[in-house]
Amino acid sequence: MNSGRRVKIGYVGVAFGSYYADEHNQYGRAIRGLQALAEEMDFDLVAVDSGVPDMETAQQVAARLSEERIDFLLLQTAACASGELLEPLAEIAPRMGIWATPEPVLQGSIQLHSLVSASHYASIIRRYLTDRNIAYKWFYGHIDEPDVDRRLRITIRALQGIKAMASARIGWIGGISPGFYNMHFEEDRLQERFGVIIGRHTIAEVVELARAIHPDSADSMVQAATDLATEVTAQPLGMDRNARVYLALGQLIRSEGYDALAVQCWPTFQEEYHMAPCMAYSLLGSEDGFAVSCEGDVPGAVTMLLMNSMSPVHGSSTLLDLTALDPRSDAALFWHCGVTPRHFGGDNGIRWVDHVTLGRKSDVSFGVSGDLRFAPQQTTIAYAGDDFTEMFIATAEVIETGNAGFEGTRGWFSKFRLNGEPIELNDLVNTAVVQGHEHHFAVAQGDLSSELAEVAAWLGMRTTRPVPIQDYLQVDGLNA
Repeated sequence: MNSGRRVKIGYVGVAFGSYYADEHNQYGRAIRGLQALAEEMDFDLVAVDSGVPDMETAQQVAARLSEERIDFLLLQTAACASGELLEPLAEIAPRMGIWATPEPVLQGSIQLHSLVSASHYASIIRRYLTDRNIAYKWFYGHIDEPDVDRRLRITIRALQGIKAMASARIGWIGGISPGFYNMHFEEDRLQERFGVIIGRHTIAEVVELARAIHPDSADSMVQAATDLATEVTAQPLGMDRNARVYLALGQLIRSEGYDALAVQCWPTFQEEYHMAPCMAYSLLGSEDGFAVSCEGDVPGAVTMLLMNSMSPVHGSSTLLDLTALDPRSDAALFWHCGVTPRHFGGDNGIRWVDHVTLGRKSDVSFGVSGDLRFAPQQTTIAYAGDDFTEMFIATAEVIETGNAGFEGTRGWFSKFRLNGEPIELNDLVNTAVVQGHEHHFAVAQGDLSSELAEVAAWLGMRTTRPVPIQDYLQVDGLNA
């Protein structure tokens, strides 16, 4: 990971000297566990290896750690400690964790009194330091115990996502496709919320780069794409031009330092280069792990990049439409024309075909789309919409229904959960339609719902709430 984008986590423990933090090795145990986690999860750890017993020490530690530009301070109440120590330590980082540990014995002389001090500190933040708007997450347990390990990993991945977005650049090429007014966004709000910078380009710029690609390079890329597919029925012209667009976008990504792209895929590519670029987008996602949202959807690209930055999967997430319902299977078909990276298909394999919708009812062929059925798997469905004030967060399982679904890249999704809670299919659709959710959904492999919810919480975003379907008119979930 780029050193400028590595998350830096601080650790400090506080305790009165009359308690037994040293005797129970509170600091050493915590630091050793955090060091192992830092190596595994690729973050920087700045740890204070001795306890903070008084205000003078707290101020000295705060001054030293503040110079480190820490992203997250893990403040352990290693034992009972004074409330006044919190104020200088809370200034060290923009986000913090308050960490309590269990009592080593449950009778006799109290050894740590850690939990009460953690509760004390949280109360001070909420009731005394209200003007500082300090965001904190609490932990209970030792570093090597499952509950702390799980919750802390979620926090670290969320912070890595936030840090990656804060310096991210997204290339917006060609604007949005015609009529997609619900994909309009306010750039200043995007930068304010996430820190993302947008760079603008025309389709003509990409086409010019594509035409300049050496024929040998284009031929080599066509062969590579062919080798990756189970079948190719697309026209050679489409394969050649997709290979060129793939290479051209790669040049643009490297020259501009982009972390994701939002590219209009119709109608300008067809007008200026007589092709559909779905294969190029799919390859960038599968072979380069690079997020490309189609139809010029910048919020979609933002969501895809955020999920990619927190996911252990090499390949990119994808962008899909909620296209059809199968009540018999209690499933919904999420589909797009052919842009999804091939790893979503598992062993199913991807086919390169002429575009599945453009050119129909005519003798015109545009290429190339991917034709791919998703393999059964756990997925996360998300979208940073409504001018980046709301995060849609759901999970679902891809299942086999016996229906192949429409040609393109697609899967049947079932067993939905919204914000971690089960939701019926009709209620999910009702929630999206009644609230006017943007009609695109970013989809990642695996379950990233807790990480996304934590990102939303740290950034002050609300999460989409369910609106159960009713037979009467619903306006934002209320009676008209």
